[in-house]
Formats: sequence, structure tokens, C-alpha cells
Amino acid sequence: MSTLRFIDSQFFSGAMNMAIDEMLLEKLSQHNKQPYLRFYKWQPATLSFGYNQKIDKLVDIERVRESGLDIVRRMSGGKMVFHNDEYTFCVGFPSEIIESKIGKGRSFLEMFTLAISPLLSGLTKMGIPARFADAREMRHSSNNIHCYATAAGHSIYAGNQKLIGAAGVFRNSSLVIHGSIPISVNFPPESCFNKGFKISHDVEMASLKDFCPTREIEKLPDIMAEAFASGLDLEVKEQKLTPDELETSARIAEARYSDLFWNSSDRLEKSACQKG
Repeated sequence: MSTLRFIDSQFFSGAMNMAIDEMLLEKLSQHNKQPYLRFYKWQPATLSFGYNQKIDKLVDIERVRESGLDIVRRMSGGKMVFHNDEYTFCVGFPSEIIESKIGKGRSFLEMFTLAISPLLSGLTKMGIPARFADAREMRHSSNNIHCYATAAGHSIYAGNQKLIGAAGVFRNSSLVIHGSIPISVNFPPESCFNKGFKISHDVEMASLKDFCPTREIEKLPDIMAEAFASGLDLEVKEQKLTPDELETSARIAEARYSDLFWNSSDRLEKSACQKG
């Protein structure tokens, strides 16, 4: 039986978290074909923006930093996410695992949905009424900034509110998805946003605390590791990030994710993170 590498890691900065996700993707696609599930948190709280979002149009970057928040651009698409009191996950699979379940030539949405479907069984085990968004909920609100103001076919709801927002990249025959599972609902200061943009008035979010006591929430990474392994016929193998992996990630963080505009046109040839 193939193994699922389970990485339950500590707090990192925004740049370092995104660099680790990129490092793991590169290892997956170029070297070991080892599927993995990583959970992590953010220090300090961080605004992450999708690959194509115009960050300087949406927020005042200096005010964001003066408020004590970090800010970073992701390698995946989608909208802004405020990472504060949450579990963030990153899951990566070689295309062979996806194809063994649903066949070749499937759409990105079909692959995406399969890859995160174990989240539903894990949440259900915790007593959370989790489900994918239905057709009525697949819409955009008037908020054009926040991930939780939209719903797509892969959005995961708990009750009538969105619980999990996620975005992915398919590159070099590998699928990587990272997403947020809020423990409690938090919003960044309104003062961070430029005139004409807002964040907290029309975004309805669910959180783990709406359904579970703290002692159950703390078990979530382990529960999810077992759910992914069971759903995809894998065996869990817990393995921390190695010193070499952390060193490589630190170099990527400095070279790329410390710059909010690393995806600009004059740097695209240098970027290994374009959306697949």
C-alpha cells in the first residue's frame, strides 16, 4: 500500500508557509511522487492573496503591515484569505493517484473535488454537518475581495455557511491544493482596505467552534490524516519537515515570497509557480 506523508507542523510566516508548499510541490512533481498532507498555522496573522489579485489596488500594504499583519501572494488562484485562528492544510497528489480513482482526462474541478472529498468524512466524524456547496450557493456576493464571499462546486459548507475555502494548482502531473479551516471567525481591520473595498459586511463564515469543543478541534489534523488515507487507500506515515527541506524553503521564501509582486510580467520567466 502507498503511503501518505502526514506533516503536522508548527507556525511559520506567510512567505515561509507558501515557500514550504512550493518546495513540497517540486519534490512531488520532480522526484518522489510521495502524496502528502500538511497542516500549519501562521505567525503573525496573515493576509494571503491569489496569484492574479491586484494587491495594491485592494489594500494599503503599509497599513496592513503597520497593523501587525503579514501579507503574501499565493501560487494558487482565488481570492484573499485572512489566516488567523485556523488550521491551514496543503494536500498534494501525483496524477496517477487521481487517475486511479476517476480515470484520465478529467477536468480540474473533478480532480480538485476528489482530492478534498476526504475532508467531508473527517468533518462528519467530528459531528460537523459538512457538504459540498449546491447549485443555489454557487454565486458571487458583492464582496470582490474575500474567498468566503464566493462559492464554487468544491466549496465545503457546514450547515448554511461556508466553512472551507481552497485553491489549487496542477503542474507537472501533480495536483496541490491548500485551504483554510477556521477555528473561529476573524476579520482584518477595515482600515487596511482601500476606498471602495470592504471585507466583513457580506461574508458569512462557519467555524469549527460553531460545532465542536476545543478538545475535539485539537484532534482535527489526526482525524483528517486518517480520513485522507482511508478515502484514497493510503497508509499514514507521519514525518516532520527535514532540516534540508526547511533550508530550501527559506531560500524560496527569500527569493520569491518576500516580494508581493513576484508574479509580475518581468519576473514570470523566473517563477516556478505559475498556475497550471
